[in-house]
Formats: sequence, C-alpha cells, structure tokens
Amino acid sequence: MRRGYTLIEIILTIAITGILAIGMFKALEAITLRSEKAKALSTLSLDSQSALDQIASLLYDRAPMFLKACTNENDCLPFDETTTGKTVIQWYGLASESYLAANYSGFIDMNRSLKPNLYTPDTDLANVLQTQKEKWGTSFTLSNMALIFSGAFDEGTANEYNITTSPLNTITLTGTLPTTIYEKYNLTDSAYAVTRKQNAACANVAGLNDNTLLLFYNYRPWKGENYCNGDVAVLATDINAFRAQILNGTIRLSVDANRTIRGSSTPVHVSKQKVVF
Repeated sequence: MRRGYTLIEIILTIAITGILAIGMFKALEAITLRSEKAKALSTLSLDSQSALDQIASLLYDRAPMFLKACTNENDCLPFDETTTGKTVIQWYGLASESYLAANYSGFIDMNRSLKPNLYTPDTDLANVLQTQKEKWGTSFTLSNMALIFSGAFDEGTANEYNITTSPLNTITLTGTLPTTIYEKYNLTDSAYAVTRKQNAACANVAGLNDNTLLLFYNYRPWKGENYCNGDVAVLATDINAFRAQILNGTIRLSVDANRTIRGSSTPVHVSKQKVVF
C-alpha cells in the first residue's frame, strides 16, 4: 500500500528547496556582478588607452615650443617643468599632411630672401593649400595657416606669422613682421586642446557630463581664436581625472577612469599613463 507524505515532510522539502534557491540566486548574482566588473574594467582600460594613444599621436606632430598649459580658454602659458599637473593642455599642430605631399622643404634660402618675401626652395604653397583643403574642407585658405620659427636647433622664436602666397617657392609674411628670420621654419594649420568637460564650460554638447574627456581642434590662436571657437570630439567617457606634466623633457599624460556598477558598493577604477617624447 502506497504511503502519502506528511505535512511536516512537505514543509521541510519546501524549506530546503527555498534555501537552495536563495543560495543559487546569490551565487548567480555574484557571478553576474563579477562579469559586469570584468567587462567594465576591460572597457575602461581600452577606452582610456585609446584616448591616450590618440593624444600622443597628435602631440607627436606638435610644433616645437608651442605646448601650453591653460587654466581656461583665454589663459594659457608655456608648459614646462614648473607648470606640472595641468588639467588643460594646448599645442599647435604641424601641417604634416602637407609635408608628406612633397611640396614643403622647411628651409629658407637666406641669400635670396628679403622680408616679407621668404624664398623657400621646393615649397609649392598651391599644392600645400590643396592638401589642406582635402583635410579641412574647400573653404580653407592660406590665411588659416601660420609660419613659425621654432626649430629646436636653430633657436627660433615662439611666434607665429600670417602668410600668403607669392611667386613660386616664395612665402610672403603678412601683418607684424619678425625682427629676425631663421633658416628653418614650420607651417601650422590648427591648434589642439585636451581637457575634461568639467574644465570646458563652452563645450555645450548635449549628453556630455563633467567626466567626458574632450579634444578641441580646428581653431587658430594666431587669428585670435581659442579652443571654444573650435570643433570638439569625445575622446573617452567616465574620466574623473586628466593630468599632464613635463618631466625630464618628456610629456607625461595620466587619466583616471571610474565606472559605477549596479549592485556593487565600490566602482571599477582604472589608471593609465602615457609618455610622449
């Protein structure tokens, strides 16, 4: 004869099943939380490293002597080892695409030059301009560019000069002329700045919070513009700190990234550094 379950047996079975279910739920919750943390850690690490790599790539083509530390868009000073830990950095970018186009020599024939006309063999400003239009758009003109004497070995001055085109292989300086010209020169087509949204109130882009790392570009201080006049791109999100310093002649970039994980009492944190020579 088949015997049925007693009420006590049924209650015990339900209780044990409930305890096992709670334990399995907690285990699954812990596994899910660890998975979310690992995913966030990997994403933060990749995003912050990618941002530093992009900044370093642009800094590699910077004009000598034109790296600056800023407290705001209108207050920038030369960046050296006495101005450490800055949260806003700005630099002039060389028109390197034009250099690669084999239309730029970078040297002035001092014997054949008389201010404001500088004779520069193997430089074709018409082709340089065409390359710049492909980079910045058809509205770009030579007046957007500047010539700078800033070579590390020729003791050039950290000043920029407006230019226009003249006969072939000749660059004409406009505006205030330098008291001295140097054999070596560079052409610059844009300034760049990097900072967090917290330090750039002018970046009125919907959806950005203070922990967004921004790149400003396509602006020209030699025309009276600052980074608030430029275009802006997002380098990374969840960046709660960005710092730059110069140490032993190298630029040290640092970012700290945090991301809050639902269900965790502590955020995921990543710190990254990059050295630029």
